[in-house]
Amino acid sequence: MGDDSHLKRIEDLEDEVQRLKAELNKSHLSEQRFLDALKLSPMALCHHDRDLRYTWLYNGHMGFVQDEVIGKTDWDILGQDLADRMGVIKRRVLETGVGERVEMPTVSGDETSEYFDLVVEPLRAEGTGEVVGLSCSGIDVTEDRRRREAYKASEENLKFIFNASLMPIVVTHQETGQPLFYNKAAEDLFDLGAVADINFFQKLALNDLLTKGLDHDHPLQDHMFEYCRGEGTKLYLTISATCIFYDGEAAVLSTFHDLTREAVYQQQLEKAKEQAELANQAKSQFLASASHDLRQPLHAMGLLLSVLSDYVEGEQGHKVLDHITTSLESMNELFAGILDISKLDANAVQLNIRPVSVQKIFSKLKTDFVPHAKDQGLGITFVDTTLFVKSDPLQIERILRNLISNALRYTLEGRILVGCRRRGENVEFCVLDTGVGIAEEDIPFIFQEFRQLDNPERDRRKGMGLGLAICERLANLLHTTVQVQSEKGRGSYFSFVQPLRDAEIAPKVIETVRELKSLQGCHILFVEDVLDVQTATEYLLESWGCTPIIVPTLQAAQASLRQSRIIPDAIIADYRLRDGENGADVVQSLREEFGRDIPAAIVSGNASPELLASMRAKGLDLLRKPIMSMSLYRKIQLLISP
Repeated sequence: MGDDSHLKRIEDLEDEVQRLKAELNKSHLSEQRFLDALKLSPMALCHHDRDLRYTWLYNGHMGFVQDEVIGKTDWDILGQDLADRMGVIKRRVLETGVGERVEMPTVSGDETSEYFDLVVEPLRAEGTGEVVGLSCSGIDVTEDRRRREAYKASEENLKFIFNASLMPIVVTHQETGQPLFYNKAAEDLFDLGAVADINFFQKLALNDLLTKGLDHDHPLQDHMFEYCRGEGTKLYLTISATCIFYDGEAAVLSTFHDLTREAVYQQQLEKAKEQAELANQAKSQFLASASHDLRQPLHAMGLLLSVLSDYVEGEQGHKVLDHITTSLESMNELFAGILDISKLDANAVQLNIRPVSVQKIFSKLKTDFVPHAKDQGLGITFVDTTLFVKSDPLQIERILRNLISNALRYTLEGRILVGCRRRGENVEFCVLDTGVGIAEEDIPFIFQEFRQLDNPERDRRKGMGLGLAICERLANLLHTTVQVQSEKGRGSYFSFVQPLRDAEIAPKVIETVRELKSLQGCHILFVEDVLDVQTATEYLLESWGCTPIIVPTLQAAQASLRQSRIIPDAIIADYRLRDGENGADVVQSLREEFGRDIPAAIVSGNASPELLASMRAKGLDLLRKPIMSMSLYRKIQLLISP
């Protein structure tokens, strides 16, 4: 039993010896691997005692062997200057017990010298913690030093360039927003010299914007913002910012442009534009308001001249009367043209886009222009069509009226053709004449206001020079242009296009021909509050054989009709009456009172699309002041004819 126990102890000892040998081998292997790693490393390692003598050294890269330096000091193996400089640091660590790190050249004062990074740490006794020596390491940092010096030189050059730039440039710490660098332009603009330790972007009230944008790696480009300087001056700036590295730290590079002058100019331009628009609106409002009052005397004069013709005797008297009538017509045309131009320039014309029968427009124009052409000895042809367009019928009619009037004015003999034809997805409207024509060099000027060719004497019988200017503006409103082809002495061809509308889905237009009744013995109610117009209209209606009932208000109309027990054959009412009344309401009230849809028309100096649409919705025709006598006669005939 004892022998077994003894054998057991021997085996355990042998196992322990094997384990210790294995650990020793591992230690030797680990040490060898550490030494192999040091051979691949540019680092030098050593230990010193308190007298700065070497107790251990690994410095294969510097040519020193450990056995040759053990017990020696730096002064024994290195130059005096380098040993002195390292000695100062090593003694200080021995005295303070605080490690130090310093980068130093091998040769002091030599710019081409190599540099090494020296780390000195205290070695302490295990039990007492007393400093018993030093542990030192050194590594060659010459290349890194050269790179940093080159980078610094490049950075200094860049700073010099930035400072010479008139563009404000600021580099800020990405975390704190504190300026790391700024050029002279930025210092002057933002007064950075006095507040260099601030969050720069908070100063500009841009911190949230830049934080959100740059955190997601989205550079900021030309963001405009307002900045108030210390003295209260408001500036308009743009900033562009991007993330960079500056001195090894994450930073933000920002550049600025001062757009204050441009912004002020833009504000002045917008203010001037606003004032011009207000002035234009005021002009349009004035013309709209004044048109009623200005048209009233013209309206009365036209009616009175028609009455006067029955009382003038002799050829000379009628000649003078014709001249007065011509002058009045010219004044009316000029006034209407100026008002149209003003409304178009002020964008006061609203469009009513819908399916439009071209034939319906042609039929209306044919009724109006054929008699005029016949009086001038000219032939005028309107080519029948089944085409429909999607447009504003009133504006198309106005363009064609001006073009046809222009053709009649400048065609001395021959004929005029008005028609249309399909052009792909559009319909081309055209007015062709055999008139005097236009020289090629004059075509660019014919759409100018008051510009008339071949009328140096300003003969108003040849128009006012506003018709084509109005055509051009109306065409722009309908997103088209008036095209011109002409040759001097050979006539002219004017055209414009509008979008085609499929006739199969457009409402069909059924036209009927009515036989017009005579006005003899008709009772015509005329509602007008201006005395001159009342008098002129009364004379005129009586000259046509009518029985006029002239009243200024709805109440007067009701009283007169009740007393006479007469239901008028037609009502002509001025739109604007006294005390806020309007002719449309008067007509509606009288229709309700008599229970009959009495034919009626409204007279107004305002011929806006809105008013026209309103009157159409109420089943009322709108007559534009001033109305010449034959136009009024024709309208009353149409009203009373079944």
